[in-house]
Amino acid sequence: MGARFVLNVQDLFPRSAIDLGVLRNRLLIRLFEGMERRLYRSADHLTVHSQGNKDHVLDVGVPARQVTVLPNWIDTEFIRPDGNRHNPFAERYHLNGEFTLSFAGVLGYSQDVDVILGAAQRLRQGPAVRFLIVGDGVEKERVQRKAEALHLDNVTFLPMQSREVYPLVLHCSDVGLSTLNREVMSPVVPSKILSIMAAGKPVLACMNLEGDAPKIIRGAGCGYVFPAGDDEQLARAIRELQRSPQLCQTLGENGRRYCEAHFSLAACADRYLELFATLL
Repeated sequence: MGARFVLNVQDLFPRSAIDLGVLRNRLLIRLFEGMERRLYRSADHLTVHSQGNKDHVLDVGVPARQVTVLPNWIDTEFIRPDGNRHNPFAERYHLNGEFTLSFAGVLGYSQDVDVILGAAQRLRQGPAVRFLIVGDGVEKERVQRKAEALHLDNVTFLPMQSREVYPLVLHCSDVGLSTLNREVMSPVVPSKILSIMAAGKPVLACMNLEGDAPKIIRGAGCGYVFPAGDDEQLARAIRELQRSPQLCQTLGENGRRYCEAHFSLAACADRYLELFATLL
C-alpha cells in the first residue's frame, strides 16, 4: 500500500541474550543475527531509545540516515512527585518510620538483586534502613532464600503490584534503586529509572558504567551510579542520603525537571511527529 514502515527497537536481540550467556549455540546466534539484519533492512526507518542502541544498529549495517534516537517516554502526569508518603500501601506494609529504598520490577537474570542484599547486609547496624523489593521473576525464589540465610530482617519482598499501586510504592520510598548484572553489556535504560525520576526521588544504580543509563543519571544530576556488584559504594551512598534530606530533595527535583523536559509524553510525541512528517 506504500505505507512507511518505522521500526522501534526496544531490545537488542540476540545481543542481550549473548551477553547474559543464555544464548551460546553458534548456529542459533547466526540465525537470530540474520533475522535481526533482515528486519532492520525491511524498515524505512529505525528509532532507538539511546545512543548506545543506535551505535549497535549502525554496527549491524544500518545507514546512519535511517536511525533516530527517540527516548522512551514516561507518563509524568500519572507518576508525580507530590504524592503522599503515608499512603495506604505504606500503611499496609508498615513503611512509615524507616528510611526506605525500593526496587520495583522484574527479578530476572539481568537484574542484580544480590548487590542490594549485599548493601542490606552492610547496613544492618546503625540507623534503620528498609529495602523494599517489589516484583516477581525467575530469580526471586533464589534471592529470597539468600536473604533468609543471611538473616536480612531489613529486606521485604512483595509481589508485583498493579499499575495503580506502583506510584504509591514510589511515593513511600526515599530512594529508588536500579541494578543490572555486570554481564549486561548492551546499552540498557531500565524504565524504572524514568519512573523514579518522575516521582521526584533520587536514583541509586549499580550497572555497567559505559552504558546509556549512567549517562542519563549523571546528566540529570538525579543520583549516583556505581559499578555493577559494588555493594560497598551502594551502602555508603545510602547512608549519605539518609543523613542528608536536603540532598535527597535536590536530587529528586533535578530528576523530575529533567524527566519533564526530555521524557514526558508531550516532549517525545512531538519528536515522533517531526520524524513522521520528515518521512512523509
